[in-house]
Amino acid sequence: MPKMGEFVPFKSYLYRISTPYEASKSTNPLWYAVRRASAHIIVLSSYSPFVKYTPQWRWLRKELKRVDREKTPWLIVLMHVPIYNSNEAHFMEGESMRSVYERWFVHYKVDVIFAGHVHAYERSYRISNIHYNVSSGDPYPIPDKSAPVYITVGDGGNQEGLAGRFRDPQPDYSAFREASYGHSTLEIKNRTHAVYHWNRNDDGKQVPTDSFTLHNQYWGNNRRRRKLNKNHLHTVIAQVPLTDGM
Repeated sequence: MPKMGEFVPFKSYLYRISTPYEASKSTNPLWYAVRRASAHIIVLSSYSPFVKYTPQWRWLRKELKRVDREKTPWLIVLMHVPIYNSNEAHFMEGESMRSVYERWFVHYKVDVIFAGHVHAYERSYRISNIHYNVSSGDPYPIPDKSAPVYITVGDGGNQEGLAGRFRDPQPDYSAFREASYGHSTLEIKNRTHAVYHWNRNDDGKQVPTDSFTLHNQYWGNNRRRRKLNKNHLHTVIAQVPLTDGM
């Protein structure tokens, strides 16, 4: 039996690290959900069946309906293979999952989706391609304020090296990309705003190389909607004539 410099034979991470899949009514430890503070985090498996009526598809459909944005304002999705990727490495590998789940991500107002797999860093603007299929529609993603931000953070460290070849020209949907070792942080400030940073490890600087303010998809829109409804209600009440019988 091959060994990897260890005293015990190699075991899959599922035997070494347990995932809380049963608590989220999942039937498989490869896809599950957790609630931490103000975030509802959904973990998906890129290498398990995910098309319509598969166990992962059925579970995700139910899990998205269970999300309570009053209790967990932020909705975050994690997966291994990026849905949007302009690097030559693993280009378009996430297209099948995109075609199945992207419409749900937009409908349920997912805030941000993190992926790895590609040994580089890339962040997208808010985009979607939900109107495209093999027979009709625009095959290129377009700006969509209801869509999540897609972030590939596969640059934390690996034995194979960095994926240094990006496709040219840089797509319009790609906000920032770089093939450097790095790490990122997401600081949730409140239910409407979070601050994201990506730092390049090589230069040792404290200043982030890429950063932006993430606006909550659900609460940002709802706050504006509630203000409009409140103002509309006040206008209606002011216009109602008062009578002796009221």
